[in-house]
Amino acid sequence: MNSRQLRYFQEVLKQQSFSGAARSLHIAQPALSGHVADLEAELGVKLFERTNRGVVATSAGLRLGQHAQTILRQMDIAKSDVSSGGTDPSGEVLVALPLTAAQLLAGPLMHRVQTHFPKIQLHIIEGLSFQSGDVMRSGRGDLGLIPNASEVSNLEAVPLFWENLYLVGRWDGRRDRTGEIDFSNVANYPLVLSGRQVQLRRAIEEAALLNGVHLQKKYDSPGLNSMFSMIEEGLCHTIFNWALIQPHWEYSRLSAWKIVSPEIRRTISIVWPKDRPMTDAVVSVRRVMIELLREVVASGKWPGDPIGLYNDGLL
Repeated sequence: MNSRQLRYFQEVLKQQSFSGAARSLHIAQPALSGHVADLEAELGVKLFERTNRGVVATSAGLRLGQHAQTILRQMDIAKSDVSSGGTDPSGEVLVALPLTAAQLLAGPLMHRVQTHFPKIQLHIIEGLSFQSGDVMRSGRGDLGLIPNASEVSNLEAVPLFWENLYLVGRWDGRRDRTGEIDFSNVANYPLVLSGRQVQLRRAIEEAALLNGVHLQKKYDSPGLNSMFSMIEEGLCHTIFNWALIQPHWEYSRLSAWKIVSPEIRRTISIVWPKDRPMTDAVVSVRRVMIELLREVVASGKWPGDPIGLYNDGLL
């Protein structure tokens, strides 16, 4: 198996057609078919099934496609990293950010990387925390910022800071918008919570179980926009971190009460794959991420208690 075979295989997988892949690769179709046949013979499995409309990958073909994507990307990264000689970092870097972090960091991160490291092609994937974890677990991501990284295997993780959680509701004007509330009193409020696959909900439910708090889980919501709409309508409250609340704070009528006795907190960590070396480009992007995180934590946009955030070994 070699890189040429994998690239040819990937193009057939993408085009779902040998003729289409041959045109894209500028090679003769019989030659392309021969390379794929050699690959199938070496692996001892069939990679494609022919149909009236072209070809579809078998289960083995789909698995090889996942490996091939990672292998070929790593080869491209290695080439860029070695060619740069460490003086002018270059190559692709893929960063996985949960929605919380993307709202605060995506724009400034892209801007600073483009300004200081113009040869780095930065790609940002945003999603719910479990989706960011999946990106990192699959090996597609070079860097990620995720809560409770211990739940995701095969990653190097440096805990950066603790973030607190808040009871969020519609502000009625009769009390302060911010303050503190004992966790036991959160049980008095009907809640809308995100889906069970979301790490934030698991953290809330685990804390409630540990502290004997019986939460009123009235609604399950598929998305943040729905949750904010329901809260502003006065239907319910929810539990969020401040970074999710902050972009809505100035133009909404929300209240946010920090949960205490005990405080409900999550660990935010920066992560990267254990099984591959960190390129100069990835190190450079990590440095920019840490600098930005120090700024947003210090400014109160994402308040937290530092753990390893000021570890200069990350710069």
